[in-house]
Parts: sequence; C-alpha cells; structure tokens
Amino acid sequence: MTERIGIDFGTANTVVARWDAGRAEPVALPGYDVLREPVPGLLQRVVPSVIGYRAANGRLSSVLGAGALTLPPDGATVFRSMKSHLSGRVADVPRRIGEHRVSGREAATEFLRGVTALAVLAVGADDLEIVATAPVETFDSYRDWLVSEVGADLPQARLRVVDEATAAAVGYGGRMSPGDAFCVFDFGAGTLDVSVVRVRDPDEAGGGAGVRVIAKAGVDLGGNHVDALLARHLLERSGGAPRDPVHHNQLFAAVLREAETAKVSLSHTESTTVAVPGVARPVRVGRDEFERLLRQEDVLGRVNRTLRRVLDAAAGRGYPAGDLARVFLVGGTSLIPAVQELLKLQFEPGVLHLDRPLEAVAVGAAGIAGGRELHDHIQHDYAIRHVDQSSGVYRFEPLVAAGTPYPTEEPVRSLTIRGVRSGQRRLGLAVYELAHATARDGGADLEIVFDRDGGARAVGVTDRQRQERSTLWLNEDSPTFLEADPPAEAGADRFLLEFRIDSQKRLTVSAFDLERKTWLLDRRPVVRLA
Repeated sequence: MTERIGIDFGTANTVVARWDAGRAEPVALPGYDVLREPVPGLLQRVVPSVIGYRAANGRLSSVLGAGALTLPPDGATVFRSMKSHLSGRVADVPRRIGEHRVSGREAATEFLRGVTALAVLAVGADDLEIVATAPVETFDSYRDWLVSEVGADLPQARLRVVDEATAAAVGYGGRMSPGDAFCVFDFGAGTLDVSVVRVRDPDEAGGGAGVRVIAKAGVDLGGNHVDALLARHLLERSGGAPRDPVHHNQLFAAVLREAETAKVSLSHTESTTVAVPGVARPVRVGRDEFERLLRQEDVLGRVNRTLRRVLDAAAGRGYPAGDLARVFLVGGTSLIPAVQELLKLQFEPGVLHLDRPLEAVAVGAAGIAGGRELHDHIQHDYAIRHVDQSSGVYRFEPLVAAGTPYPTEEPVRSLTIRGVRSGQRRLGLAVYELAHATARDGGADLEIVFDRDGGARAVGVTDRQRQERSTLWLNEDSPTFLEADPPAEAGADRFLLEFRIDSQKRLTVSAFDLERKTWLLDRRPVVRLA
C-alpha cells in the first residue's frame, strides 16, 4: 500500500503530515517532536528545527529536534535557523566541533534527512510518496537541494517538491483557478515574508512552482527578534542585566526561553507571569504592555510597512487587495493579536485564513501527495488503451480532457468494451496520461545515438517509440480487471463502463455486465490522476 506524507522544513519548526482516509494529520515522532498550542484548544505537533552536535574520541554525534533542546550549552554545538543558510541570506561560516567543521547547510541536510527517515519508519510503508516544500522565490535552488542532498538516501520513496505558497493554500482548503491571485503572510521565527502570487496555468507551470510571484517583500524580523525584545524588557523591569558578560549571557538565555513562552501565552490570554532568575516573585506581563513594546520598538510599524509595500506593488501590476481571492497566515508569529489586527485593517474578514499557521504548509503538502490540488480541474488528458480489431494495433480512446472540473457526479465518459477473442474471461483497463509532464519532443523523426567508441549515427523514430514517449501508463503495476462469466465472445459488447472523478482526484469506474444484467463494480478507484 502506498503511503503519502508531506514535509515542511521551517526556520523554527518542521512539520510532517500524513494523508490518511481522505484527510491529512501530523505524524507523531516520539522523542523528537513537541505539542504546541498556537490557538486555544488546538494542539499542533512540530519538530523543533534544531540539531546539536557533540564530539568525543574523534567522532561526531548528533541529536535533532526536541532532544537537541535539552543538550547542555557547554557540551554541545547547537544549530538553529538553518533554513537561512540555504537561501544565501546569511554567510554560512562552518563551526568547529572538536576536530570537525560543520556548516549550516550541512547541519540542515542532516537534520531534514533525519526527520525524513524518522517519518518513513513511523508510517512503515514499502512504497512511499513524499511531497516536500520550497520557498517560491528560491524554488529551483531549494528543489535541487531537497532532491540531490536530502532525498539521495530514499530509494524506496518518490520525492516531489511543491512551493510553500501552493501548499499553504491547499492546507487551508483553498481552491482557485488559473489567474486567481492570493496572499501568503508568512511570519515565522526568523523572517517576515509577504507574497502576492498568481495561480499559474498548468502548461505554464511545467515542473516548477505552481504559482508566479506578483509582488514580494521580506524583512529579517521574526519571533526570535520579538523574544529578544521581550527578554530585554523583562530584565529591565526586574532590575537590569548584570554587567559581567558571562553572567549576563547566562541570565539572558534563561529569560529568553521564558519570553518565548510568555509571547505564546499572550497570543490567547490577557496576561501571564514570567519567572526571572534572581527575582523572588514572578513578573506579570499584560497583553497591552506587550503590544506597547511592539509599537515602541517599531515591530508593528515594520510589519505594516512590509505589507503595504507588497500590496501597493501588486496593485500597480493590476492586482489590488480587494481582488485577492484569499489571504493565508503562516508561521507562529502571525498569531500575535496585534499582528492580526493589522491584517484585518487591510482585508475583508472573509478572505483571511488564520486558524492553522503552524501546520498548513505540511498538511497541504500531504494533501497534494494524496491527490488534492490548488486547481479544481484536471490538468492533463487521459485515455484508455484498446486494440483496434481491424488492424490489431493499440489505439487510445479519450476518457478525461484537460480542464474537466472535479469531482463529477455524472460520468465524464461512458463506453462499452468487447472481447478481443472468444472465450476471454478477463478484460483489463489500461489508463494512460497523454503528453505527460516528462515527455519532451514527441514529434522528432530522427535522433542521434552514440556508441561506446564515441561514434554516432542517426536513426529513425518509429510510431511506436513516439507513442511510448508521449504517454504514461498510470496503472501498469495495478491494473483493473473485469471478470467475464460466462466468457466473452469476440467482437460482442460485454461491459458498459462509466468513468467519474472523485473528490480525491481519482478516476473511478462502474461496470455493468451486459450479459448477466448486473453491476460488477460501483465507482471503483482505478488510478489517481496527476
């Protein structure tokens, strides 16, 4: 059985989701993940994007996720915010760990390889399809990294890469048509990225991102920055930080962890208390005080200016804010109520989606692995192969045309099939994708073939070769057979077939036995359309 999972590698959190029974759910990775409550009553399972290294006896060992958070600071080297080293926004200077040197990119690769391997073990499947996500603006470089470095050790899995904007939209349940524009407000731990993107036509998208950027702006401002400001504020309220640098850093690190917890709490409560080392009584912080700090430190101002810069640029290109189909909030920092209030001033309430910021991208990736798409129509042509009785060669009978909306209650195609020979008991259904995405030039008459000695010759391309290169047999490994009892007669109509497409983008078949006057199959899934 094929298992399908989605993976979102984030600056602060990495989420793994699994597609099961028509829905996506986070995958439990005990010992490596944690439960977080971004909104009251909603627990979301995440793996902290952290990996720690220790060197002993000339060897390097690593611990990732929640385990790395418990490593003593004086006995390990911990990498955080590793995603920034893949984008090239920061210098990736290798860090010395004993006799070894590890770069941020290498740490990111080992971390995500480890998370992926844990996910594969957790689902326990021999056949696995993984959809990983990459930023829109650096899609090609991220995709190359994911495929060549992270996915190199996954021979039992098929790895597909989609852009984060598309995954977020699918994770929130968005369905749009080519040409529609939407906004992704991604306020994570390390950065704020605001994008207005347009849904690309399938032919335009090809093998790249499913959306095209209309306007985008980013700023190095995130939850980590907010935590630092709040920690500094708490130290000042409690009497100030010590002057001794070593003591100062130790105290600040402790308060920083408390500040992050307080920030999360203030997202859904009016006040909270913070334990400051060396202070007898906990310090109480109200949401009004926290929001005042955000205004004084120009955090909210920077967020608003970044958002306005993107919306103004999009409007100048013909996509004003009022025409955007959806606005999707991603990242834990977008949960701060004052941040959400800024967004509510710019958009109508009905277009804002903000209830699953931590898991939307991974859930969307898992949904895409399970057959859900941003588009609500089929993107390729599909046909059933049959034998031409007069010539004896294979022919294709169209089943589904590109652009067909789904799901379909009425059949997209009805046809009858006949026995090829008398006495035939099994009739198979071979479904093909026509001009599939991996096809190149199917119309060439000649091609050059090189031999092992470096010579070359031109050879003709046969009709059969051309056909094979422009089609993809989708159910070759799991064909659907109809059992004819009594056996079929050559050339006589035997089964009436009705084809439909369900909500999971699966082609289904209902089969009526014309001889026995009974239904043999009722909307049996045949293959998932790509």
